[in-house]
Amino acid sequence: MRVEVIDMEQTKNEAKKYILKKIPLVSKVFQFNSVIGDIKLEYIEFKVLIYEVISKKKNNKIFRNETKKETITMLVNTYNGHSESIDKIPSTLNKYISKSCIRESKINEDDLVSVVKKEIITRLTDRLRYDSIDKVSIQINIVDIKSIYKPYWIADFRGRNIFIDP
Repeated sequence: MRVEVIDMEQTKNEAKKYILKKIPLVSKVFQFNSVIGDIKLEYIEFKVLIYEVISKKKNNKIFRNETKKETITMLVNTYNGHSESIDKIPSTLNKYISKSCIRESKINEDDLVSVVKKEIITRLTDRLRYDSIDKVSIQINIVDIKSIYKPYWIADFRGRNIFIDP
């Protein structure tokens, strides 16, 4: 499957060294089994949602309303649902990866769009708190949805899977 992938700088050996540095020395001494098992590369799908926000502020003048247009870009992790507002879309490469390496998303795309839209509305109403909300009307439209994949090293360490963010 050909997808857009965020570039990865960390190798398998660097990921192994990173895990071993994070294990405390006392744990290494008392627990003799401090060996890292299988390390594999998996990809998690991120959705880039671009919204256009049109806000109109009502004035006393009949025909003149102030309108503002801005675009908000949100990056959403489809595995755990974490979302954040970003200024620039991360640079990606087109790469072929097998479907077995892609971790399945737990969130439906339609639900994702509506939840992020509600989150944007709450952020905007917090920002417009000084104006009365009755005087401001907000319209939010989705412009683009794009899928990108981020690689993670997953290590099996004492029966637990540990995600290593490169």
